[in-house]
Amino acid sequence: MTWLTVALVLVVAAAGLLRWRRPAWYWMTFGVTLAALRVLVRYGSVMDACGLTVPAPRWRLTLARMTNRPVPGPRAPRILRLRVTRTGLVLRLKLRPGQDAFDVVASCDRLRHSFALYGVTSREVRSGVVELRMTGYDVLKRVQMPARVDTRPMRVPVALRE
Repeated sequence: MTWLTVALVLVVAAAGLLRWRRPAWYWMTFGVTLAALRVLVRYGSVMDACGLTVPAPRWRLTLARMTNRPVPGPRAPRILRLRVTRTGLVLRLKLRPGQDAFDVVASCDRLRHSFALYGVTSREVRSGVVELRMTGYDVLKRVQMPARVDTRPMRVPVALRE
């Protein structure tokens, strides 16, 4: 039992050290799994709280009443793809009939807070498909200047990211 406790303490210490010194490594080892679980588990309730759901179609309500089944609840946008990147997650959503991409844009700040991520931005890929880009950590926390600076006139040095 004590070796299990020691191993757990070592993993937590390694995670803390990685988060402090190498946020990208921490994100790829621990953060991706935690964030993806958080998004997938909370997805329906968060979309409902943000006002991004539509009521079930009338034919489904009628069918449920005729067959004495429970009435279907509001429907959230369907997840087409969840992709992991080096800096965060990319979630592609298929909007339901009656939903608009501007509603998703307006609720980006609420989604960021609800999913406990650093930033959420959205863009419309095509009609009815929205892409949410979620940033897992502050990518501009450790910015490095280039080693060789160009000194010619009208040249601006651009910072580099690890």
